[in-house]
Amino acid sequence: MNPKEQHGNFSPEKDAPKYADLLQCMRCGFCLPTCPTFALTGRERSSPRGRVALARAVAEGTFEFTSAIREEAFFCLDCRACTSACPSGVRAGELMEICRTQAHQQQPQPKWQTACRDMILQKMLTDPKHLERAMLPARLYQKLGLQWLLRNSRILKLGPQWLDKATAMLPPLGQPLRQQLPELTPARGKKRGRVAFFLGCVMSLMYAEVSQQTVRILSHQGFDVLTPPAQKCCGAPHLSEGDRQTTRQLAIHNLELFLALDVDAIVTDCAGCGSALKDYEELLEDQQDTHKLQLFRNKIKDISEFLSETGLRTEELLPIEQAVTYHEPCHLCHAQGISRQPRELIRAIPGIELREMKEASWCCGSAATWGLKFDAASQQVLDRKLANIAATDADLLVTANPGCQLQLDWGIREAGMAQKVIHLTELLGRATP
Repeated sequence: MNPKEQHGNFSPEKDAPKYADLLQCMRCGFCLPTCPTFALTGRERSSPRGRVALARAVAEGTFEFTSAIREEAFFCLDCRACTSACPSGVRAGELMEICRTQAHQQQPQPKWQTACRDMILQKMLTDPKHLERAMLPARLYQKLGLQWLLRNSRILKLGPQWLDKATAMLPPLGQPLRQQLPELTPARGKKRGRVAFFLGCVMSLMYAEVSQQTVRILSHQGFDVLTPPAQKCCGAPHLSEGDRQTTRQLAIHNLELFLALDVDAIVTDCAGCGSALKDYEELLEDQQDTHKLQLFRNKIKDISEFLSETGLRTEELLPIEQAVTYHEPCHLCHAQGISRQPRELIRAIPGIELREMKEASWCCGSAATWGLKFDAASQQVLDRKLANIAATDADLLVTANPGCQLQLDWGIREAGMAQKVIHLTELLGRATP
């Protein structure tokens, strides 16, 4: 049998890890010091090589796909730090994402949980209008002062910890940015090119001011910015929850939409979106033309990646006399290999002092819904990060992903720390006339 086609006790009807990918692991252990869940538990099964070994045993028919394997598939942060460390290129996080797809078939949750999951992933997140309507109660909740009332009454402390955390993490909400951005924002000054902007769901709904700055910076840097209103979710939440089929449907839509535009690049300011968009090449390898997929992937650029490649115009930048430290989002540094570029942009701002923190690329404990599902473990991962942030004594904490920003902003407030958390483009926006 072709090693790629060996399924064992994985269901062949669903996405299953490729056996050849599982065989890559040499069990060398280079991944162990990089894995937050192994650092927390010390369990071999909660390490990258342990999880790959479990998946291999299922593929070889030695193990059934048990509830323990399901637990490890979802307990993985998918931070990809192990991939950066692995000399063989084993992608343990992505293999666990695929195992989550299997988990929903082989270890199904109660019907009400499955129905709720399907409604969010397949109905709400596939249509920007549905998602925007769903956020209306949250906006009213804030405007009527209910969020402040509940937080200060401490009533939520009586319920599950994840609910209290989720409520406290919610940033001030305004009108979704997708409804406000013009389809074309013209370049300012000498024109250098034309780009498309991929506006992420969370960025549009929760961090509209960040993406407004992204578009303004690109325009100021001399680029026409196209923001097609018909774009849909990148599919990152679906990959995280094991719904790869819906991701493919979204991917085909976005692929056709953006490739129809005459642009030099497709820019995003969300690390999670950028990682998912670059994964389309592999997700659709059996459904789409290879050249088309490569063309799309080559056009996807994180804002820091794009400005670093094209060259940042610095002659008009305003000075910012502050010390900053930088937290590297996992899906930027590990999934996309973008680490140098954000630092280059930070250093290019006059007056900035960049103070490197220890373990800057260590996960913050957010990881999509992981920080709520495993709230106690998430707090331990976060505490390690907060200690490293505090040691820098920086004025600002800069990051480049909305999930990280939500988690870090909440953690810093809860810990009574002084740093303000901002996105990289907010920092650049402050320096841009």
